[in-house]
Amino acid sequence: MIEGGSRAVQGLLTTVILLALMGVVAGVSAAPPGQGWSTLAMHAIHLTLGAAAFLFAYTLPADGPRRAVPGILVLLFLVLMGMLLSDKFGHSSHAAERWIRIGEFTLQPSVFLQCFWPLALASWSAKDPLRLTQPRELTRLMLVFACLVSPVLLQPDLGSVIILLGITTFTLLFAGVSIQLLKPIVFLSFLALGFGLLFFPHVDSRITQFLSGGPGFQVQRANEAFAFGGFSGLGPGRGMMKNGWVPEGDTDFILALIAEEWGILGTGFIWILFVALTLFGVMAARRAERRYGALLMAAATLVISVQAVLNMAVVTGIAPPKGLPLPFVSRGGTSMLALAALLGFAVKAAREARRSKVPVENLISWTESNAPG
Repeated sequence: MIEGGSRAVQGLLTTVILLALMGVVAGVSAAPPGQGWSTLAMHAIHLTLGAAAFLFAYTLPADGPRRAVPGILVLLFLVLMGMLLSDKFGHSSHAAERWIRIGEFTLQPSVFLQCFWPLALASWSAKDPLRLTQPRELTRLMLVFACLVSPVLLQPDLGSVIILLGITTFTLLFAGVSIQLLKPIVFLSFLALGFGLLFFPHVDSRITQFLSGGPGFQVQRANEAFAFGGFSGLGPGRGMMKNGWVPEGDTDFILALIAEEWGILGTGFIWILFVALTLFGVMAARRAERRYGALLMAAATLVISVQAVLNMAVVTGIAPPKGLPLPFVSRGGTSMLALAALLGFAVKAAREARRSKVPVENLISWTESNAPG
């Protein structure tokens, strides 16, 4: 990694730690009476698991996960198909078959696609830059993607599929694929949306309600929380919209409870942290010496940033409802594990020294590396 890259990585990890601490404070502050310690314990478990996932991913040789990711994706596909075909394998919630229960904990296997698909995509793009100009190779890649996400679409979880399509599009654009060759992916996105509207009533109702201009129940309660909070908030622990008044207030809609207790100052601080995370991630990607490291760091930054933007858009009513946690802030063990592991893989790859004699900026124009071979 060239000069400035290590500082960018340090800045990136610092913002992640601050976001996680904000999540703990907000979660405990918004906990129902008498449940503060149990909420703190749950957040501590999730943070410990996330830290362990990051360290494990970071300590692996950068090329090890690249070799293992095809098998991991096949395993994920089999697990997702098993959840669809067997009532005993997974359990339903929010009109979808997405979770596996292990004792007192639940895992959402499809979330791990946010970790391993960017890894596979960066590896595929970096291995042979010539394939990025060949429509046949891109078609094969998208067929693999369509097969991989088909059980996610049938759960049904249309939103996650469209998000993964968006991440795929921009990662390939960063890798050097022309916009002309990316048009079929845009078509696939509209095709997936049409499929959801046609076959899944809850998708149709959410889109229809959003287009009608009337906020749903969750968004209406979230707007009330923003209004109560005002500029500086009611103060930690003094919010009135917790205890279920804002549905999913401790997970997907945690931003609304932060707004009530911490006001615009608190939500603004969260927004600034995500902007900083995005900038540090882009800086780290630009200063990576290997194509794989640059693309994986860019993809990881994109996964986190897109998820954060969409979560905030849903909570404020700018986008249709979609169950999506606020990265590192919302309470959610699966999301924490997947994103922490992805960051670990990305940081490790971005810090790897270049092996090729061809400078990476000769292959990816937006990078800055000019280190010798």
